Amino acid sequence: MGLRSRLRNNIKSRRINIFIVFLFLAVLFSLLTKLSMDYTHTFKLELQAVNVPEDKIIITDTLQSLDVTLTTYGFKLIRYGFKKPVIKVDFGGLDRTGNMFIWTKAREFSNVVDQFDPNVRIEAINPDTLLFKFDKNSVKSVPVILDKTVDFIPGFDLTGNFQIEPDSVRVIGPKILVDTVKMVKTKPLALKGVNSDIDVILGLEPLNNNQLSLSGDTVRITASVEKFTEGSVLVPVIVKNLPQNRRLSIYPKKVEVIYYASLDAFKTIVPNSFIVECDFSDLQTSGLDFMIPKIVTKPGNVKEARLSTKRIEFILQ
Repeated sequence: MGLRSRLRNNIKSRRINIFIVFLFLAVLFSLLTKLSMDYTHTFKLELQAVNVPEDKIIITDTLQSLDVTLTTYGFKLIRYGFKKPVIKVDFGGLDRTGNMFIWTKAREFSNVVDQFDPNVRIEAINPDTLLFKFDKNSVKSVPVILDKTVDFIPGFDLTGNFQIEPDSVRVIGPKILVDTVKMVKTKPLALKGVNSDIDVILGLEPLNNNQLSLSGDTVRITASVEKFTEGSVLVPVIVKNLPQNRRLSIYPKKVEVIYYASLDAFKTIVPNSFIVECDFSDLQTSGLDFMIPKIVTKPGNVKEARLSTKRIEFILQ
């Protein structure tokens, strides 16, 4: 093929490409122009119940829909065509008659308008009135139970207990179902290598029936963590329930109490912080020839306490 023929073909090919580009741009410009214009369309929109009083339950079959005629630009209409908006119905502000909530366009029109963008104009809403049947709910408070697996760095531990806020939630639903719920568990709290205070927001496990709901879905878990150490003190042994006409000698007269406490609490622990007793009357039922000492009082800031001596020998006089 000669040079002249190749040049002629290249020019023709370029002209075709330029024509295609201009055609595409013309179509795109026309489409953008049309989509930027206002159009009016009617959508059938689903309703979502919000702020329903806790002691009421909306019968699902009565949650109807609204035909909303709106005017907006084409881009917005296309978006609504793929994902229709949902109209929220605030039951906290609706009138009631008998076992019905009453929604009227005259009263709720502005609430519907507020749920759309300012560039959307609501032309009409049908029907004018909606009736929603409700039934009574049962409401009961149940405790929140912490599901935890917490491992501390050696030498660290809790001072006190885990605090749950709130420590109870309200279960809402049909009475026959609410009565079966005794407690609500948190989602698992799994912590490792803990050496500082705990403060987390934890979700609650959902109930296994969609007719039941909870007044909240999260709780705050807090706990104080401190460094702990082990200590010991010698504490006198007290014998109780000894007959008035009897006397006895015991050995040992003092026993070692080994305790586990935080460093701050450690400084305040003294022998009088504990009371160790033996109950003489236990000998009649146990048949033993020795008494068993027990710690009957320990400070609240002592996490654990145990005795190094398990038996007290005695001689009646």
